[in-house]
Amino acid sequence: MVGVAHDDTLNLRAAPGPTQEILDTISPLYVGLVAAGETWERPGAFWVKVDYEATFGWVHMGFVAYSGGTNDVTAQVVAALGEIPLATTMEELGLLAADTFATEEPPSKVVMVAGPQAGDFGEVAYDVIGIGDDAVRGVRLHVFGEPVAEGFGLKAIEATDLCARGVSFDGFCV
Repeated sequence: MVGVAHDDTLNLRAAPGPTQEILDTISPLYVGLVAAGETWERPGAFWVKVDYEATFGWVHMGFVAYSGGTNDVTAQVVAALGEIPLATTMEELGLLAADTFATEEPPSKVVMVAGPQAGDFGEVAYDVIGIGDDAVRGVRLHVFGEPVAEGFGLKAIEATDLCARGVSFDGFCV
């Protein structure tokens, strides 16, 4: 699942198309959809048949991807921003990190897929979809923040590639 907001779900439909009967809803961070080998083009979108917990149905292809490799990108984000970022909320801190991956052409879609959580560290997750690479649909960022006097300071960021066509044995998008 990619690009589905943390407070939303993806509809599993009985047939391809946005007006078809909804069989079930899928949470934004669900992992484990299995492609059933059928794809249909409808006006403006492709739909793929999937197996979701033993229920076969159709989802919009723009919301599915293969999980690729995961890397620590903390130093990359700090370098892009010129300093260790601080923000008043984890949502803002995550958005600062996501914006360093977003592109203007093609325009990226930035979506919070896991709402802010606080504890010893804060955590939030964002998907950045549409970064201009035909093999890489986007990236999922798990942003960890350390509580500071006026909010959160960046502690670490893990990035998982969201692959469009598949993943090699060593985790690269193909």
